[in-house]
Amino acid sequence: MKRQQLLLLILAFGVFSILNTEMGIIGILPMAAEMYQVDIVQAGMLVSLFALGVAIAGPTMPLLFMRFNRKRVMLLVLV
Repeated sequence: MKRQQLLLLILAFGVFSILNTEMGIIGILPMAAEMYQVDIVQAGMLVSLFALGVAIAGPTMPLLFMRFNRKRVMLLVLV
């Protein structure tokens, strides 16, 4: 029981981190655009490209890794 709670906590932390990666850049988008001397629209493409990557990897990653141990694959993806 204790081990399952730990694994669930690790999974929750991983999902939280991945989603915050996408949303975190939104808050600093004007600073990133200024730092790299690009328009806000061009800097906003970071969020769109990340979301596109998640949309593509979401259905394909399970298909590619289905023959491996799920727990090890999850730890590999989180690392």
